[in-house]
Amino acid sequence: MYSLKEEMIAVLSEVMSFWSAKTHDFNHGGFYGKLDFYGNPIANSDKGIILNARLLWSFAKVANHLKTEQFSICIERSYLYIQNHFLDIIHQGYFWNVDYKGRSIKRNKKAIAQAYTLLAFTEYYLYSENEFVKNECVELFMFIEDNFYEEKCNFYLSEITCDLKINREIINLGTHLHLLEAYTNLYRFYKTDQLKDRIQNLFEILMNKFLHQNEFCELDFDKNWKSKTENISIGHNAEVPSMLLDFSKLVDEHKLQEKLVTKLENYCQLSMELIDEVGGIYMFQNVKNKNFIKEFQWWMQIETIIAFQKLYEFTKNEKYLTYLNKLFNFTKKYFIDNENGEWHEKLSVDRKPIIVPKVTMWKSPYHIVRMCTSFI
Repeated sequence: MYSLKEEMIAVLSEVMSFWSAKTHDFNHGGFYGKLDFYGNPIANSDKGIILNARLLWSFAKVANHLKTEQFSICIERSYLYIQNHFLDIIHQGYFWNVDYKGRSIKRNKKAIAQAYTLLAFTEYYLYSENEFVKNECVELFMFIEDNFYEEKCNFYLSEITCDLKINREIINLGTHLHLLEAYTNLYRFYKTDQLKDRIQNLFEILMNKFLHQNEFCELDFDKNWKSKTENISIGHNAEVPSMLLDFSKLVDEHKLQEKLVTKLENYCQLSMELIDEVGGIYMFQNVKNKNFIKEFQWWMQIETIIAFQKLYEFTKNEKYLTYLNKLFNFTKKYFIDNENGEWHEKLSVDRKPIIVPKVTMWKSPYHIVRMCTSFI
């Protein structure tokens, strides 16, 4: 019988083999923007920065974690494509998407796109130790602070226009979470007072605003910090405090850890009830009427597995290992696509795969790499 670590090694190997073998776009450069349910390229699909940045991060993260050169070609291909096609050479920052030939389409800048690009570049720097890349990381950090941070109201804008004007003012969880993720990775090699101050501020925003509820994390606010959250994202309930626990260790914010563990325990109660009842984690629950959207999504299972690991690490309570193993077994059984490779994105309420593309802007190896490297 395989140990959990051995199983994670096998999962990581299979998934990264899929991405390195099946996603290269040899006709137009970079990687395909979409593969269909069966893993075939969807012709002339746009290419998004989230997918490309997460690919660069994933390949570099695995290379750094396993100390391997196996994905060196993929890493360099990914980095060069982002720089050659997504970078705005006039106003700085990175565009949201390009067409299949690499020509920019939506030229507005989204904060979450800059965050994932910075995360990818910091991991790439840790892989390459290229000083030019380090300088790019610092420049992108400064660009984000200069153009997305609203000092008066203390939040980061979700989006600005291509010529750096404010476009909309929804205050979004993903923006702040993934900026913090990128900033803490940058702090591994760029330890300045300014960056540490920004990290501490993001911690405070996330703790005091997005995690202020006892039962769930907020997803969106309006510009006056009025909640716009209509559905509880059960995956984010696990992901957000779990990621914050990791970040707290990187920047010595140990005083937050007890609060975060308590928050994570509260937020995972619903996940444990669902595992007992249906085996896995549903996508959403309505805040008002408590009805579930009864579909299972791949990343929510993964992030909840990571959360259970964190809870066991901090509490040593065996029940979290029990739920971790239950959910991992459910995920292996129903999400891994043994025929076509990689994982299904969604399952119906009766645990049948829903026919949707296997690769899209948001469907990447990022979450699987996070899970596997947590155990290896």
